[in-house]
Amino acid sequence: MSGGQTNRPTLLVFHKLTSELTYGVTNYSPRRFRRLLDSLSAAGRSFDSIDRSMDNTTTQGRGHLLVSFDDGYEHLADVLPDLIDEYQLRPIIFVPTELEGRSNRWDYSHMFRPFRHLSREQIRRLAYKGVIFGSHGASHRDLASCTKPELARELSDSRKRLQDWSGQSVEEISYPFGRCDRRVRDAAEDAGYRFGFTMDFPTAEDHPLAQGRVPVYGFDTPLSVQAKLSEGLPRRFEQAKSAVVSRLSGGTIWFNRLRARGWTVKTIAKPPIT
Repeated sequence: MSGGQTNRPTLLVFHKLTSELTYGVTNYSPRRFRRLLDSLSAAGRSFDSIDRSMDNTTTQGRGHLLVSFDDGYEHLADVLPDLIDEYQLRPIIFVPTELEGRSNRWDYSHMFRPFRHLSREQIRRLAYKGVIFGSHGASHRDLASCTKPELARELSDSRKRLQDWSGQSVEEISYPFGRCDRRVRDAAEDAGYRFGFTMDFPTAEDHPLAQGRVPVYGFDTPLSVQAKLSEGLPRRFEQAKSAVVSRLSGGTIWFNRLRARGWTVKTIAKPPIT
């Protein structure tokens, strides 16, 4: 079953959820998000939350979906509360803590249209609404390229900060850019995480600290998302498309490496976000 579905609920992963102009393929507008949820519900899917009382290897089953958001953008504080009430969602948001309340300078697209990440006050308010929070590292770095001390800081510091801001026990991490190897996984376990998530499609053999998710991009339709959740050729075709997008995210990693070496660019969008 290495290429098939699992008996765990499937995590859908989104990034931006805004009606504003964006660059790249990671935005899914609120209107389209509602249409997707309606389509999935009509197809017999139901929405759950992370079940921390179990080892996450056998839960309610394959018809159940979890909604997750990487990057923790500020606009989620405005968009999610109505969706939570309307669809009884309990999503999980993965936040890069050092970027709290600041722009997404780690992403090359900020040169064209910057977006702020959630502030700690917004995190508190969303946690009160039932949103679960997990770590997305401290600075949205590729964790597989970090030294051991850097890795410990990225994992431990972000977990401690999120626990303080949200008032929750933080047990989940989404690895930035989906990059995770055995060293990162072991470091996450040492830092106190119980569950870790990548951008690969889920399989039955996934380790609890390296679980796949189903990514949803701006070009996806309810039909293509249903194909991602299916079996056989339609799923494999969508998996191949997602793998291409995942490889392209490596461009952002190289952008950050060049910037760390002193290469700079001027933000095009105005007014700038700090």
